Amino acid sequence: MTKLQVTLDMTEAELLAKLAAAELRDPRDQIRFVLRQELERRGLLPATVKSEQTTEVSDHAAARQ
Repeated sequence: MTKLQVTLDMTEAELLAKLAAAELRDPRDQIRFVLRQELERRGLLPATVKSEQTTEVSDHAAARQ
């Protein structure tokens, strides 16, 4: 997995944290989720990657419960 650093201003960070909490995700997972959604929307994410990532998120969410 490649690691990237994302710099957010205070407002963006607070809104991300609120969205993550509302969707019962860790803020890091929320960033990945939002990024994946945008890549899918733009047609840039191949179906195989999409299904693998969706499974990964589902497995991670299930593990928390």
